[in-house]
Amino acid sequence: MSIIAMDDLEQQCWECNGKGTISDEACPKCDGKGYIATALGQTLLDFFKRHLDK
Repeated sequence: MSIIAMDDLEQQCWECNGKGTISDEACPKCDGKGYIATALGQTLLDFFKRHLDK
């Protein structure tokens, strides 16, 4: 059994350094979240959206 860590799913936004804002505006790279989903994180998001949006 594999354990998935948060680092496997997301990384701190390199544009805003994890703050979510640049010059008091939402960071365009991470949409103000401060993090960006990795490829594995995006795959999980897509899976959940597909199965929960019914």
